[in-house]
Amino acid sequence: SHTFLSSIAASNGPILGTILSFPHTITAKLAARAGFQWLMIDMEHSPFTMEQATDLVHAVVAASQGACLPLLRIPSHSTEWIKWGLDTGAAGIIVPMVHTAADAEAIVDKALYPPRGSRSFGPYNAPFGSLDPGTSFADYYAKAQARGPAILPIIESREGVRNAEAIMAVDGVTGIFIGPYDLRLSLGLSGGSDGPEEEFVAAVEKIVGIGKRLGKPVGSMGTGEELSAKRTKQGMDFLLVSFDYNALVKGYRTDLENA
Repeated sequence: SHTFLSSIAASNGPILGTILSFPHTITAKLAARAGFQWLMIDMEHSPFTMEQATDLVHAVVAASQGACLPLLRIPSHSTEWIKWGLDTGAAGIIVPMVHTAADAEAIVDKALYPPRGSRSFGPYNAPFGSLDPGTSFADYYAKAQARGPAILPIIESREGVRNAEAIMAVDGVTGIFIGPYDLRLSLGLSGGSDGPEEEFVAAVEKIVGIGKRLGKPVGSMGTGEELSAKRTKQGMDFLLVSFDYNALVKGYRTDLENA
């Protein structure tokens, strides 16, 4: 089965995904079959149970026949979320509010099995993140040791930007997601996914440049034709171009207006 990194390598341009904020498998299955190459199950701002998140991961893999990669945005850096998130068999975890290399190192330690890290072994649900019915615990362990599951810290603060190179250089960090809303707020700017302010533009370009230099993918929000084109031109490797909540609201409004 392909991984987050191999999907990026095989793509002509950034891989495109959506945010899942509804804890329902039908939404996950609809998104998985819409043509997205990946999606982000958002546990940071939607209070899913871990059981719900696990079911969403498996629903996405099954509905898309492995074509759409499920990644989990976990709520915090704590051991249980990292462990449970990876034990779903997800294609990776996205970890919010990473400000320093020490933060990134601690996340990697919890996410990787020994000898590199200290992750505990017991991936009961992980085989169902694969389409191969013969996948065993041993197969998952081998995939994990080969760094198959992605570990993607979010840089979304002034401090994170300052420490971006050290964060991204940590062995075990697969790539970086730029969280534009919180980054802009941290810089004293209005919220949103983009803006023309010099400090914000410089921060985004700095992180993308480091990613190119270190060979690590960088992604962010890319909703709408203008922003997705802009982020693609800047050299980003993965983008969130939709959001289940907004897609449903827009669809309802369009149908109502048409009627």
